[in-house]
Amino acid sequence: MRFLTEEDLRLLYRNSPFAEYRIEPGTRLTPGGRQFLNDRGVRICGECEVAGRGGMAGKPGAETPGNPSAAPASAATHTAPAIPHELLALRRAQSIFLNTGAELLEHSVVTAGEVFELERLLAAAAAGDFTKEPEFPACTGINAENAGELLEDCFEVTGFHAQLEAGKEIVRLHGLRCELRCLEAELSGGRKRAVRIMINRLSQMICRALGGTTCQRKD
Repeated sequence: MRFLTEEDLRLLYRNSPFAEYRIEPGTRLTPGGRQFLNDRGVRICGECEVAGRGGMAGKPGAETPGNPSAAPASAATHTAPAIPHELLALRRAQSIFLNTGAELLEHSVVTAGEVFELERLLAAAAAGDFTKEPEFPACTGINAENAGELLEDCFEVTGFHAQLEAGKEIVRLHGLRCELRCLEAELSGGRKRAVRIMINRLSQMICRALGGTTCQRKD
């Protein structure tokens, strides 16, 4: 069982204020954490999932069959912001993308713009919004059916690629892909899938920078 404290929630709220907080399975609020949410009028959802395991059923804002005052979450409602360690990992990745995008402006404005777009998608994932996805042109190795899967790199990036005309672009994009692979291992649920899509989009961008028309991905 994991406990969310007032300090955890204060960090989340400061970075991205929210009107609703959904309790993830296996997570409980401390009294201070609950009071923090109540003081700001944040609706607490999902506590019925832990009630059967000793959770706090029937508390204000809990979504239980016997609590008609708790309005059901609409399909458009975003999930709760990432838990603290996920949020910090996502923020770290955002800063790396911004820095890399700024460096790529000297080499390719188009690629830099795509990197900045991916940074915005990381911000959306941190807020629990998975409705936004990068433009994903299908290629012979990656398409809409497998874009959300954890695919291997299309080819190994080595010192040979670093010496090519587009070497700096390839190496920087590969660095972002490695960062996202580490991030993906720390995430769960929709955030994990969102980052996998970004990883595969970076693979396409690396192939484009390399040039040629033959897909390099090995199944």
